[in-house]
Amino acid sequence: MAVRCSSVVSCAVVYEGGLSVAVWMGDAGRISVQVQVPQNFFNRTVGLLGLWSSNTTDDFLLSNGRLLLLPSDNSPPSEDKLSQFGQSWAVPVPENLLFFPPPLTPFQPVSTEELMASVSPSTLTTIQQSCQSSIQCMHDSLATDNTGLGLQTLKDQQRIQNLAVIFGSMPPMVSEPKVIHCKVNSTVRVQFLAQDANRDAFSFSLLNPRPPQATIGTGDGVLVWTPLNIQPVLLTVQVSDYMSSSLLSPILQICNCLNGGSCQYQSVVENHLQGKFQVVGCLCPAGFSGKYCGNRTDVCKGKPCFPGVACFSQREPDSFTCGACPTPTVSEYKQGYKCFENDFCLPPFPAPCHTMAICYSTGYNYTCSCKLGFTGNGKNCTDINECLNPTACQNAKYECVNTYGSSYCSCRYQSNLESNGCGDSANPPGWNIFHVSVTWKDSKGGQQQLKQLEQILSMGFENKFYNASVMHPDLVSDSVMNEYRVNVSSDTPHWYVMDYMNRVKPYYGITDVYVGDLDECKTNNTLCKNPAVCSNTYGGYRCVCNGTDVKETQTCILDRGSLNHTGTPAAKSLEDKKPLILSLVLGIGIPLLLLLLLAALACFCCSHRKRVTGDIPHMVPVYVNEHFASHLNYDDPALQYKSHCSPRILDNITPRYKIQKRVFEIRNGAVVHSSKGSCWAEA
Repeated sequence: MAVRCSSVVSCAVVYEGGLSVAVWMGDAGRISVQVQVPQNFFNRTVGLLGLWSSNTTDDFLLSNGRLLLLPSDNSPPSEDKLSQFGQSWAVPVPENLLFFPPPLTPFQPVSTEELMASVSPSTLTTIQQSCQSSIQCMHDSLATDNTGLGLQTLKDQQRIQNLAVIFGSMPPMVSEPKVIHCKVNSTVRVQFLAQDANRDAFSFSLLNPRPPQATIGTGDGVLVWTPLNIQPVLLTVQVSDYMSSSLLSPILQICNCLNGGSCQYQSVVENHLQGKFQVVGCLCPAGFSGKYCGNRTDVCKGKPCFPGVACFSQREPDSFTCGACPTPTVSEYKQGYKCFENDFCLPPFPAPCHTMAICYSTGYNYTCSCKLGFTGNGKNCTDINECLNPTACQNAKYECVNTYGSSYCSCRYQSNLESNGCGDSANPPGWNIFHVSVTWKDSKGGQQQLKQLEQILSMGFENKFYNASVMHPDLVSDSVMNEYRVNVSSDTPHWYVMDYMNRVKPYYGITDVYVGDLDECKTNNTLCKNPAVCSNTYGGYRCVCNGTDVKETQTCILDRGSLNHTGTPAAKSLEDKKPLILSLVLGIGIPLLLLLLLAALACFCCSHRKRVTGDIPHMVPVYVNEHFASHLNYDDPALQYKSHCSPRILDNITPRYKIQKRVFEIRNGAVVHSSKGSCWAEA
């Protein structure tokens, strides 16, 4: 800042930004302050001086951001309103730079109306005449009982009002036209537009030196001019009110085409007076050439085409054509005559397409195309959710995860012991049969619903799915709910199927689905021969005879205790052969028992040492919860997929560790029947 004191009672400071503050003390001891604000503070001031703008209704802006409401006639606010406005901008004590002792008596503001009522009418008339009816002067005179101080207030008020008239008067601004098209020896009439922010009256005039034969109406701003040649001249229009003025020098584009040539105002061939006077090019008719179409000659000799573009003379007199504009320029009007570099996809043009779109410029236009993985018109591109397509992942072992512009498939059931992808091992022998209940949204034919279910399971499980059938074919109708038997590989548990069906059911018109183990014994879907007893297992069933599993084709022979031995020849014969049976039992049973004990011991050791390997875990292992957080409740007993011993599933399998149990039936000293069951433990 810069500070200058012209006397002991007058100082001024000028800040770097152009703001100046002057302070002086009058003869009556009254301090006055004058603030001059530069133009760059327009619409940026707050505080006691108000908001400097062209609108007078928002001057009294409180410190809380609210406006002080003014009377409807736009008169100054009342004194109590002014007091409220001033107190809102009071500086708090911790931030105040002015230190003074507190007053002996509390300050009580007194309104002008109260002061005027406290004196006699004659005194009030005298003060009113001295103050020239100025309310500010009368208030200060009555409040201080000092007429000289009030007159000093009147003097400062008149000074501020004079400065406000000078600095508050905005000059009229002329806006249009900025470019004037004209021709040699042709009269042009153009009206200039102007406006005054203070709504003052203004007039138009031309600054000297003015173009020959150019006139302008002082009131309407209509310019009339007839150019006689292409000699450069400057045209300046002045708009003035009673205090200030503004100037506008439009660009004069003059055409001097001869022999019927067309003026090309977009093509400037000569530039004068710093761009204020421009001579435009001409498009010559057939048979003429040159800058102003003044030469009758072969057009191609004048090289009318864009530089580097070939010119071709035509059969018609003095006619020609131009080749295509070189890349990346484009033509305007006639091909190759004028070429412009115009790529809307490159700066300085703003990016016309979405960030996830590709822009293709076509010279005078452009097209936008969304990138792969997005959809839209190019200006608005949204991500495509590839996971809405049930075939986004190859089978039910994977879960589709949508990403911005793409997607990927995450393995849902991979074990940390597997190293061959996402459970890609071959199917083990055997199968599981489950009961599937499906509620369809729309009623269809029973066969059509069955084909739909087979398609869904084939797509989700590939070779893990074998076949499906309707549980009650005689009850099939065009209903929305049907029950099915589903045959899958033995390493595919029911919760695996149910999880996949619940994930894809919205895409296939399914409202509800249930998958559980099929009890073949209750549904009479077994082949056990009486008197063998059916025992249900997970995914299958067993045929049990005397507590031992038998094959479906084997006949169940009851044990000896169930026969009536009294008075029968068979019983007598058997009694005669007891020594032979005892010898067979001792000779064969004891070694067999020892073998069974050794096999049981080996199986027990291996079961504690080995872990199951394969495609789908039969029981929910610990590593499932370690690798991903599934929405399935693994504490649900329905999800516990336990191994079972079943001749139907485990026959013809050579497991890694296997225990075999043989049951012999001996009649008349000879072995007549043997059955075998197989089981192994998985840990």
